[in-house]
Amino acid sequence: MNDTPMKLIQLMQVHKKLLKQALMIILIFAGLQATAQNEYRLFKSYEPFKPDSTGNFYFAVDNVNFFKNNENKLERSIDYTITGTLLRPKAVYYPDPKLRMEIGGHILKYTGRDDYAHISPWFNVHYQPTDKIAVILGNLDADQNHLLPEQLYNPELYYTATPEAGLQARYNSSRFSSDLWIDWQQMILPGDPYKERFVFGARTDLVILNENGAALSFPFTMYGLHEGGTIGTAAGLAKSFITVTPGLVFKKRLPGKRFTDWGLNTFFSLSTYPKDDVIFKQANGWGFFANGTINSTFGGLSAAFWHGHLFYTPQGGPIFQSYTGTGTDWITNHVLIDLKYHYQHQIMKDTFFGFMFDYYYDTLRKVAVNSEGLYLIVNFGVNPKRKK
Repeated sequence: MNDTPMKLIQLMQVHKKLLKQALMIILIFAGLQATAQNEYRLFKSYEPFKPDSTGNFYFAVDNVNFFKNNENKLERSIDYTITGTLLRPKAVYYPDPKLRMEIGGHILKYTGRDDYAHISPWFNVHYQPTDKIAVILGNLDADQNHLLPEQLYNPELYYTATPEAGLQARYNSSRFSSDLWIDWQQMILPGDPYKERFVFGARTDLVILNENGAALSFPFTMYGLHEGGTIGTAAGLAKSFITVTPGLVFKKRLPGKRFTDWGLNTFFSLSTYPKDDVIFKQANGWGFFANGTINSTFGGLSAAFWHGHLFYTPQGGPIFQSYTGTGTDWITNHVLIDLKYHYQHQIMKDTFFGFMFDYYYDTLRKVAVNSEGLYLIVNFGVNPKRKK
């Protein structure tokens, strides 16, 4: 008999005191601010869909230039600096007002490493039957990391990972939005000596209140990774990692010219792990996250609180994970204070310059971690040919 629901109920009961304490922290943060589920709004390269472009054929280039320094002293993170460029040249064609096709290449090159240049094809079909619905096949739209919180999706994957590819469906209206996708990272054929691997996600956002410049919404995310398949010869059982994350987001627009908005985000994540695994002896873990952000013409400031208990998701930000990834060691509890300053400047349409400084303090181990980044993102079309 599956006792997972009972275990989840017990977890909620045991940690009522923690939730009350966290709510007090939220009220303190509310005096400061908050806005979006993801502060990395700079990460945008997906070609906007243009329904009035039937017959258009043109070339486009997406370019991300980055410098990121991570000064980490915790066992679950790696201390490193990366700098390089991502280049995505592609041909874009609209055969119909509801359909767009892209074909090109995706090139990732690290500075200071002549032996590392990752090249992969780029192919995308975007079907948009209405202004609210979109279906994407091939390479996916992963802009702003699917708006996932940092503990679920490591922001650096935007410019360091192979582009997501598979299937994606999106819906967007004034009251409800959703993003469902499957990133098929490894397919298998009969006899292959490795496992099938894919990442799947479903993010929805229901607007409960939106008036007088104030908006209250209820985001819900299910995010996971599966490794398995029955036709390969790789040893070991199939593995699935699933994280369920409900949340509450408040945002308030400001009338002034300097400060644009403030708000508050809170999330509670439940993560489950493979059964009968040597490393993942626990059936599940949890994490609580609350943050606030204030945005201005000088950039955005945020303050956040994180408490994780045996929490792990494979593609999440490393500093939020309870599993070190370097062995079989687990961190039962870790509590973080996170401060961020992010600056974004739009140079011209679809072209941005950004700077970010992230500071994390592990309150249990009394260790501080910081990272800094510079980004120049350039997206543009070349020699468009319009239908006469």
